[in-house]
Amino acid sequence: HRPPRSPPHLHFPRRCPAASPICKAIGATPYIEALADREGVKGFEDGTYRPDAPISRAQFAALVATNYGAVPMVRPAVPFVDVSSTFWAYGAIDQAQRRGFVGGYPDQTYRPNQPMTRVQAFVAVANGLELPAAPASVLGVYGDRAQIPSYGINALAAATQAGLVINHPNPSQLRPQEAMTRAEVAVLIYQGLVALGDAPALAASQAVIQLQTVQGSFPDIQTHWAKDFMQGLLNANLLRGQDDGRFYPDSPMPRAQFAALISSAFNPPPRRSTLQFWDVPASHWAASPIQTAYRAGFLTGFPDGSFAPDNSILRVQVWVALVNGLGLLANQVDTKVLNRFRDRATLPTYALDAVAKATRLGLIITVPDASLLHPNRVASRADVAAAVYQTLALQNRMPALSSPYIVRP
Repeated sequence: HRPPRSPPHLHFPRRCPAASPICKAIGATPYIEALADREGVKGFEDGTYRPDAPISRAQFAALVATNYGAVPMVRPAVPFVDVSSTFWAYGAIDQAQRRGFVGGYPDQTYRPNQPMTRVQAFVAVANGLELPAAPASVLGVYGDRAQIPSYGINALAAATQAGLVINHPNPSQLRPQEAMTRAEVAVLIYQGLVALGDAPALAASQAVIQLQTVQGSFPDIQTHWAKDFMQGLLNANLLRGQDDGRFYPDSPMPRAQFAALISSAFNPPPRRSTLQFWDVPASHWAASPIQTAYRAGFLTGFPDGSFAPDNSILRVQVWVALVNGLGLLANQVDTKVLNRFRDRATLPTYALDAVAKATRLGLIITVPDASLLHPNRVASRADVAAAVYQTLALQNRMPALSSPYIVRP
């Protein structure tokens, strides 16, 4: 058999013609042209680049091998059962694998013709370039961060901090599970060269708008017991302060605000149909997150058909919402773990299993006495921030904290 041939590729012009499809790429034209100028990417014989076409795993390996040839080999060669020595990208896949950019699957396949997803591409470049570690909190800038698989969290955080992730047209949407296009991979590869110091950063007028993490803080949380929990959510753009420059950590958290927080933090999928609450009109600022929280099973309404968006949420309701909404510890646990709390008798019967699970998982923070839950006390903004932060840490989406107020199982 004759060896398979790669699709014919030719360089496209140094300066992208206005009529060329390349110029209509999703904000990526300057990056594509910059790579073309350095022989890092090619177009097709018909003069197009096909920017919106998905890139295969073989094509991705070829781009990596072409542009990151200076990266040292760090792994032994691994043969893939579906990549013969006559396959057009055999050499590129071998180089990309040995340099630490790509790997295969448990069945020893590489699946060269399968599309490369966006998360796979970001993880590949971050790992291959050995980017410096970054806190998972930087992923808070992405509205769809809940879709990031656990294996990609650390690498994506590093890629974000290093400036490799540029989303267009919506900077806050990562779309991790979508196939990466030829335009998007050109942006990623070029930004990787910038991170290595091998290419100049594009001028601000050329570059796609890039999100920056928010590091704001507030004077009234600096000595607060929950400072680190609150600051973590602030850095992730999950919480905001007031217009007067204060955070008010000890103020009650209304149900509407809680719904907005968990909707943003977890982006949960719906598990039940929409239910219209008579006191939450479509014009209400939290109408959408309230429906998200309700449909996902975090919150429910009241028998009279209301949601009571301005009512303060209770501490016990926060724990129950997080455990039930995320389906944590599916099997029932022994509620004897609750015997450590002197006010166990004040727990509602419906909440016993969920609070026991929250205790097992380290979601409960009590101040100042670790033996008192105060379950029916109104939850403060600090209380809610601590519980939500701990849940994100449980999902490996936030770094673990060592607060003395966390109830350890």
